[in-house]
Amino acid sequence: MSDRSVLTDITLQQNRLSEVQKKIASYYLADPQQVSQLTLKTIAEKLCVSETAVIRFIKKIGYKSFKAFQIDVLKDSSVVKNNTIPKALKIEDGYSEIGEADTVQTIKKKVIVSAVKAIETLYDFVKDSEIEKVARLFLKAEHILFYGSGGSSSIAMDAHHKFMRLGLPTIYEENSHLAIIRASHLTARDVVVVISHTGESREVLECSKNAKINNAAVVGITSYSLSSLTKVSNITLYSATNTLPYYTDAMVSRLLQLVIFDMIFIRCTLLLGAKGKAAVEISRRAIKSAKKQEKSSVRF
Repeated sequence: MSDRSVLTDITLQQNRLSEVQKKIASYYLADPQQVSQLTLKTIAEKLCVSETAVIRFIKKIGYKSFKAFQIDVLKDSSVVKNNTIPKALKIEDGYSEIGEADTVQTIKKKVIVSAVKAIETLYDFVKDSEIEKVARLFLKAEHILFYGSGGSSSIAMDAHHKFMRLGLPTIYEENSHLAIIRASHLTARDVVVVISHTGESREVLECSKNAKINNAAVVGITSYSLSSLTKVSNITLYSATNTLPYYTDAMVSRLLQLVIFDMIFIRCTLLLGAKGKAAVEISRRAIKSAKKQEKSSVRF
């Protein structure tokens, strides 16, 4: 067992589960408080799986005893139950399950509540010490390279833009070949931040491996604790969430990645003190000036 909560571990390890085990995992994550009070036989019957399959799932998560597992799930579910969601957004019956007959209003509520709950999970997924380490790495680095594969590319660009406003030496590469070349020239004084929902993107892994050749620090952002990216990273930040029906792959995960970078940005700003505030103000004035010039150049 890890030092994370059992519900967090279930979510982070879904990439290594079999289809039957994923079915069991989803059952626990959907209503952990209720499931934690069921017997092994009842769970197996409700899911139409064998009791042995449930035991195998529990062992995969790191538990030897079904009873101990149920006790920890019940403890965690009590914490989850106390998480607050705006009253107007509460949906009593299966808020995460979007159905074909749902109205626009219902879809809106379900998507918002799912996003809110996903963001709340970051409190367990992302450790304080990891945010602190990354922030201090950024402030010492001579270069900070951001690269994300697929949909994560836009997150990398946003992070580059965000930290550039602090005056940090950031680099962003959209092209995978250029990112790998950039990474191969980094040194022990540099940092590469790579983003991949699955943690198995070939380009992201190549970028990371090339950066490590010259001892550059690798910060990986992924949704899975046992992914290849986790193994190659010096520090890993998790943006995991449950896969929901009708959601595109990693949709909510990208939202969590943005929130993670906000955490790091604010910590960097605070560590810089007056210098950080001044840098943000300089960037703000520069953009404001550029907008004024654009406006004055408009001719009707």
